[in-house]
Parts: sequence; C-alpha cells; structure tokens
Amino acid sequence: MAVIGAACGLSAIGLAKNAEWGRRLAIGVLVVNLIGDSLNAFVRHDLRTLIGLPIGGLMIWYLFSEGRASTRPKL
Repeated sequence: MAVIGAACGLSAIGLAKNAEWGRRLAIGVLVVNLIGDSLNAFVRHDLRTLIGLPIGGLMIWYLFSEGRASTRPKL
C-alpha cells in the first residue's frame, strides 16, 4: 500500500506541476488499476469492479488528450 500511495502522490505532484513525467506516471497507475479491475471481474467473478473500466478509460483518454494539447504550438 505504501508503494501505491507513493505512486499516486508522485503523480498528483507531477500533474499539479504540469510535468510530463507526472502525466505518464498517472497513466501508468490508471492502466495498472484497469488491469486489476479486469482481473477481479473475470477471475473472481466480481462484476462490480467493471464500473471502474469506463471511468479509468475516460481518465486515461483525458490525460492522453492533454498531452497532445501541451505539445501543440501556442498561437
């Protein structure tokens, strides 16, 4: 749990600073969470964990779209 808390805290700091490493770390944390939710749904037959898939997917989509927006030249 300490590792998870540290990863979430570091990604929050990186996102607050608008740093590329924070965005990548946040995407990594979300991907690992989605994998865990999927495994819980299919291995343990706990379908309640599937609610996290669209939420996490939308968060990942947002972080990817923000990354492209930050690399665009400003007008």
